[in-house]
Amino acid sequence: MIHTNFRVIEYGSPEWETSVRLREEILRIPLGSTFSAEELAEEKNHIHIAGFIDDAIIATVALVPEEDCMKMQRVVVAVNLRNQNIGTEMMKFCEQYILGTSIKRIYCHARNTAVNFYRNNGYTQIGDYFDEDGIPHLMMQKEL
Repeated sequence: MIHTNFRVIEYGSPEWETSVRLREEILRIPLGSTFSAEELAEEKNHIHIAGFIDDAIIATVALVPEEDCMKMQRVVVAVNLRNQNIGTEMMKFCEQYILGTSIKRIYCHARNTAVNFYRNNGYTQIGDYFDEDGIPHLMMQKEL
């Protein structure tokens, strides 16, 4: 098993910039787009978590605090390191982080290709598929 360290990283830091590039490479460039300046500016209010092997960022997620829940978005693991439990370990780290707050529910908009991953990590489907960025998504949540 690969040993990955997870930690909160600061918005605007070199680690955050690296995480943005990783997210773009996996989530946006295949769709022919990149993150807009407005989207990235909104991330100032998000909690950024990155997974590291040594000093290399190989996974990242953004947590968006809302009134009574936390939205998890832009979840990625480097393509060459998938299916090695890194995503699951990152979910556990996020959940432990959230348990340190008053929030008891986490949710995401899961791409259709990631629905089974979230199900396997205890998330349940809310509603039906919807289109986001031209891709079918499901809202999925987990009570903590």
